[in-house]
Amino acid sequence: MNLGKKLPPASKNDKRMLAASIIIFLAALVIAVVVLVNRNNPRPSPTTIDINGNIIDSPVGTLLPGMSGSSEVIKQLTAIPNAAPLTGALADEIHAVADMVTNCNDYSQARRDQMNQHIAWLLQPNTLPKEIIIALGNNINGRLIFGMSTFTLAQWGEKEKATDSCLLTIGKKLNELLAANGEAGFPQFDGT
Repeated sequence: MNLGKKLPPASKNDKRMLAASIIIFLAALVIAVVVLVNRNNPRPSPTTIDINGNIIDSPVGTLLPGMSGSSEVIKQLTAIPNAAPLTGALADEIHAVADMVTNCNDYSQARRDQMNQHIAWLLQPNTLPKEIIIALGNNINGRLIFGMSTFTLAQWGEKEKATDSCLLTIGKKLNELLAANGEAGFPQFDGT
């Protein structure tokens, strides 16, 4: 390994993907901190007085984008901790991606750990932390796969987007999974 060798400058797409990854990470971190802080600080619900002088409770908060109502959030938070392990065709595809990640030497250990964490959450949804469930919205599988694609694209950028990299093969596979799970794929992985 030549430590004195300079890497070529990052492309605009690389910088955008890194920025997007950082923003997603920071948003999840902020949400987690807010939830943890608020968990121990119960607040009285605000009240409103109607035209007859009766006190009524007012709803609090704003729903996440993609959530149709507070009942959707409650359903997610109560269903996921009791969810069975993923089975069927999607589970088979995720296991195939896990094998690809294991056999791809182009991932750094940190990126490999991120990929493996998302794979574990996909296969065992009952292990998802509540803060992550809230941050992912109502398309948990799609958003977890999106995160994996982001990690892979960033790593591939660090490898100068080599067309013979196993990262490209994994990126293409993740694009297929994104499409099957209601998310847009990454055009950088298509047509290469």
